[in-house]
Amino acid sequence: MTDTIALHAPHAGLGTLFHPRSIAFIGASERPNTPASRGLRNCLRHGFKGGLYPINPKYPELFGVRCYPALAELPEVPELAMIALSAEMTLQAVAECKAAGVRVVVVCSAGWEEQGAEGVERARRLQQILSGGTMRMLGPNCLGAGNPAAGLCLGYNSSFESMAHSRTGRVGLVTQSGAMMGGLLLNGEDAGADVGLYAHVGNAMDIGMEEIVEYMLGDEQIDVIALMIEGLRQPRRFVDAARRARAVGKPLVVFKAGTSELGRQAVMSHTGALAGADEIFAAVCREEGILRVQESEDLLSTAASLAHWKGRQPVGRGGMLVFTLSGGAASILADECAEAGVPLPALSATTLQKLEAILPSYVKASNPLDVGGAVFSNPELPRQALAIALEDDAIDSVLWVGVGAPRDERSQLWLDQALDVVGVSDKASAIVPVSGHVQEAGFERARALGIPLARSLRAAAQLNGFARRANQPLLARGDADGSVPDLPAVEGLIDEVQSKALVKALGIRVPESRVAASVEEVASCARELAGPVVVKGLARGIAHKSEHGLVALNLATPELAQAAAQKMREQGGELEFTGFLVERMASRGVEVVLGIKRDPAFGPVLMFGLGGVAVELFKDVAFGMCPMSPDSARELISMTRAAALLRGFRGQPPADEEALVEAMVRLSQFAFRHADRLAEMDVNPVIVLPQGEGVLALDAMISCSGRT
Repeated sequence: MTDTIALHAPHAGLGTLFHPRSIAFIGASERPNTPASRGLRNCLRHGFKGGLYPINPKYPELFGVRCYPALAELPEVPELAMIALSAEMTLQAVAECKAAGVRVVVVCSAGWEEQGAEGVERARRLQQILSGGTMRMLGPNCLGAGNPAAGLCLGYNSSFESMAHSRTGRVGLVTQSGAMMGGLLLNGEDAGADVGLYAHVGNAMDIGMEEIVEYMLGDEQIDVIALMIEGLRQPRRFVDAARRARAVGKPLVVFKAGTSELGRQAVMSHTGALAGADEIFAAVCREEGILRVQESEDLLSTAASLAHWKGRQPVGRGGMLVFTLSGGAASILADECAEAGVPLPALSATTLQKLEAILPSYVKASNPLDVGGAVFSNPELPRQALAIALEDDAIDSVLWVGVGAPRDERSQLWLDQALDVVGVSDKASAIVPVSGHVQEAGFERARALGIPLARSLRAAAQLNGFARRANQPLLARGDADGSVPDLPAVEGLIDEVQSKALVKALGIRVPESRVAASVEEVASCARELAGPVVVKGLARGIAHKSEHGLVALNLATPELAQAAAQKMREQGGELEFTGFLVERMASRGVEVVLGIKRDPAFGPVLMFGLGGVAVELFKDVAFGMCPMSPDSARELISMTRAAALLRGFRGQPPADEEALVEAMVRLSQFAFRHADRLAEMDVNPVIVLPQGEGVLALDAMISCSGRT
């Protein structure tokens, strides 16, 4: 997941990829379901207006279009060529396209880096052919691209055979999975989640996902960009694109595959053990305003819904109205909305008065508003009640929950009533049936009106939550200019004494301590500290002392301290002792953990959570990017159960949360300043003392890599 060097100038040729005036299909044949044949047939079926040139010396004509024996025989140089040949034959075809002046090639074949040493060598030859010119390539191992408005559809799996592209959406879709792209597009089209541009990047040897995102951000026909991600080749470019997307008001909606890891490499720190690639990607999404869906089925529907809502009042200035014909659905939605951060505000006194004037006495005017019990006596009641409630100033959006898909006269009537109201309102709206599915023909009017259809109550609540997040300002980024101490010029594990010295230099308090070179010196060190002490055995290469029996707590006398050190020495076996750390026993407080991990893709991240020996057991942690602002630190704290303890759980006095925030900011600045060498860092536990008394770092571990 490291940034790669682009072969060509950014965005060169991408206009041609999505808006070609002519296309050659190299490898088309009379077999209708081969890739180039399908690409040709799809473009014919969708009404592509430019030149279409199948190339195969075996045929004079294919699918009603003149076929040519070679690229050189065409009446013009095609702007785009779709190459569907074997990997070896593809090399020659790409070279011929480059020599002829073709602007973009789409390479379909497999047989490259994914097929071992031979494929890697073949990929090197392909890259060599591309270098030194201006021709761009999508692929290889690629399913193609499309532009419904232009009749362009190069996709060649079976899903594309059924696509009508009858409506042009304002969503740009980029995927790293070809099969998933076909399924997403087909299901999305059936449900009204239509796209404006789409592409599968395949092996992304030249044109990658990040570059296509940049292009779509500048395309006026795209309002929202949806991404199906397996891995990022250019993570820093991806972050830059996300920031630009935020600046121009085009939300990024992503689904990331491969969130679990079957095994993680051995790591020294708690942070390293808990900071998997997906946890860090989630932090990037949160901090950069990227909207991440958890299920692939919600990717296009969420993106298309946000595009539909672009012309409505912004969601986020008020709350959502739940209008339902099902009381059970209303109670479920209350929970789902709370989880998604969607407020369900009380209706105003004026609105309640108007509703009570038309509702029967046994129907309560409220939000959620359930009129299901009265519709049989007054079929027009849903229309009237919805129109009144939607005018409430506290309402910025509405979710209409039907009793099912419109399969009979009554359910169709109720749906039409809702569409009559929400179709002319400037407030965002969505519909969810509690039975049936959103692809059913009865929802065609909703699709034509651009009213989103949610596949479930949870999906509907999450959609509204995403819209709110898209309209919320991001937290300020951290200040990278803070002065921090230098790292020692060593590689590997830095012992606790040196690590704590660095922590102290950052302004984070550590316990008063002494270092004893031998067991015999421990008693005198304890005597100097005057009071209960902690003794820790210092052994070369040991990161977690408690796991090796190298920590003894609350030793009341110098004699007990020395005895504890002697026991460590005797039971230490082959450990290479370098001495003993004797510390004053710390006051009680809330134990938390602070940690740093350097992610190879995104750089240093800070971990915060409940501390002590159980940090990996409970995994109550959250991650943020470095450097961190005070507001970002507070947000991280709020994401964990530790927040309740810090703020005075069950009558306990509140802890010094602001001192903790300052420590987090300083640690994040330290990590950012030394991002090239700081591999891992744990400060665990950190005792957060009562308000006004600060924090105390009881242990610290730093691991450095060589200079990069």
